[in-house]
Amino acid sequence: MLKVLANDMNGELRKKGQDIIINMYSYMNLGDDQKEYDDFIEHRSDIVFFIIEDKLGEKTRDEFLLALEAYKKTGAPKIYIFLKEFNERTPEIEEIEKLVNNNYSSYYIEYSNLDDLVAKVRKRLQQDIDEKLDKLNATPEKKVRKYKNWAIVSTLLLLLSLIGAGIYSLFNKSADDVVLLFAGGGSALSCMEHTCEAVGDLNQYENSISISMPSSNAWSLVSSEVLHHHAIKNDNVKMPFYPVCLSATPASESDFLHLTDRDQFLKMGSIISVHVGDDRLMVYVKKTLDHELINGKDSITAKDLCTLINVVLEKDYNVFSTQAGSGTLLAYRNLLSPLGVDISSESMGDNLKWFSQTTPSNKIRRNEQPYIILGSEFYTNDEVYQQGDCRGLVVVDDNNESIKKSVYIYFAGYYHGEEGNSFWIPDEMVEFLKKINPKYGDVIKGNLIPRRNEMVIVPLDDELPKD
Repeated sequence: MLKVLANDMNGELRKKGQDIIINMYSYMNLGDDQKEYDDFIEHRSDIVFFIIEDKLGEKTRDEFLLALEAYKKTGAPKIYIFLKEFNERTPEIEEIEKLVNNNYSSYYIEYSNLDDLVAKVRKRLQQDIDEKLDKLNATPEKKVRKYKNWAIVSTLLLLLSLIGAGIYSLFNKSADDVVLLFAGGGSALSCMEHTCEAVGDLNQYENSISISMPSSNAWSLVSSEVLHHHAIKNDNVKMPFYPVCLSATPASESDFLHLTDRDQFLKMGSIISVHVGDDRLMVYVKKTLDHELINGKDSITAKDLCTLINVVLEKDYNVFSTQAGSGTLLAYRNLLSPLGVDISSESMGDNLKWFSQTTPSNKIRRNEQPYIILGSEFYTNDEVYQQGDCRGLVVVDDNNESIKKSVYIYFAGYYHGEEGNSFWIPDEMVEFLKKINPKYGDVIKGNLIPRRNEMVIVPLDDELPKD
């Protein structure tokens, strides 16, 4: 929600011709490397938001003190603590208040719920933007400037897993348009770009924004849409964002039922699914890693991969995986757990690192030591791969067939009509589906999709005309 807010404010700034950009960062962007996180807080942030439910964890406290010390030295970053309203003054609450009240450079703001939080963040951000613009306008020099980007590190407790995300594209929209909010992992996004040529790069898709988010979080975003926004534009209900989950792993019914039970969910609508392609699992290994399991080969079995991972851990090398909740990581866990390899920090400790396509190569190379990256055909680290530092091995089964993870999109279908015998979806989603496959135009008539039965997940592929 905060990332969407930043994106919306960027659109407002651009329309006003104000040359300033809000870039918002959280652990979703920076991974679990605490040193990198601390460096970002201390040296690269203008503002730091700490968003807290009811207690201050040890790491969060350390990050607050780090930000405070940096502010005393350089005047940045500005610090805000958002604390959820409380009914009981617990020792933890008193500690937070004391910590903030003893430091004049930080601001303590209570919030009641997520909507209140977003409104108060917007207010504070707008104040800081106005102050910065006043300073810029007071300068007579009119040459093009290179501004330090506004960077916000959101340190959350329970809330963090729901809102941490990175914005990859901006948009312009009219008041009547519905903006498609593509939420999901990089491998699913890249797979769509390669398998659906008419769609192209979703970061550049018209009237949309794209947010990097683990599949599990994106599922929650879509299920929340069904429950809380079960209306159509004709009902005079504003519907600015329509979330579309891109997932590199198939979802089950239970993945969409965290907020309510099945019966209540089905009163509002269902989740429509579309299979858009497949992504092969690929392990990327540093070329200097000399081992009989990979020497000269271009594929590796799941059993040999387990052996290779154990060898790498014994030598204190790093194993890189995508972030928790991502479809790629879930695929590897499902593949390797039955063989005795647990891809988790509890099992691998500090040798397990998160990576993304944009992780700096020096973070992966770590003194030029060997490493392996658990990625896929459409997802690895761009720098180390393009620089030729590693090569990919296709993960295969016992029959030497490549192991693939299916890529799906999931979106809300709102029940329509008195009998609820069809689903309604917005025009923008209809056009998007037609780009994926023109035959969907034969299925969707007047924004309506037939409802055949009581299902939480309804595969739209089953409605396609058979050749």
